[in-house]
Amino acid sequence: MKMNEKLFRTDTKALVGSVIVGIVFLIMMQVTGRIDGILDPTLLLLNGTCWAFFTGLIILMYKQPAGIIAGLVEAIVAMATGYSALAFFFLFANVIGSIAYSLIAVNFSMEKLSHHILAMLGCTVTGNFCVMLGLIYAIHLDWKVALLSASITTLVGTIVAGTLTKSVYSSLQKSNLL
Repeated sequence: MKMNEKLFRTDTKALVGSVIVGIVFLIMMQVTGRIDGILDPTLLLLNGTCWAFFTGLIILMYKQPAGIIAGLVEAIVAMATGYSALAFFFLFANVIGSIAYSLIAVNFSMEKLSHHILAMLGCTVTGNFCVMLGLIYAIHLDWKVALLSASITTLVGTIVAGTLTKSVYSSLQKSNLL
């Protein structure tokens, strides 16, 4: 299989499937974003973990451009609904995180938890760097506080979303739904 075939899927099943999973992604992001807003708007633990999980799952299931499209739609809906002052930065976090995940995942069989953790680490580090910039420039947090917040979200998101993505993706493979 060529690298292009591992990175991209543009068949009807992939595009329609990504829209359906993308809708669930949007709903979950709206819910977890509001919960994080109540608990601590600077520490996006639930929202960041949910974002990382769905980003990884959509890429594993449907490849690109599905990951980028779902990420852009989520960020645009976030800006339109005003659920976060960081929504503009989600545009960059979602696209860059999606690309990072894809570029790492294409090099592994994705059969081991370590493969999922490594791909998720690339996704969460790059995505949360963009969010950290949002915390500095939109929320006006000191860079050290923003770095701490992004680091904690990256750590939690990598471990939890990586583990969840492995579990769900393995189940989908066993059930022949992919």
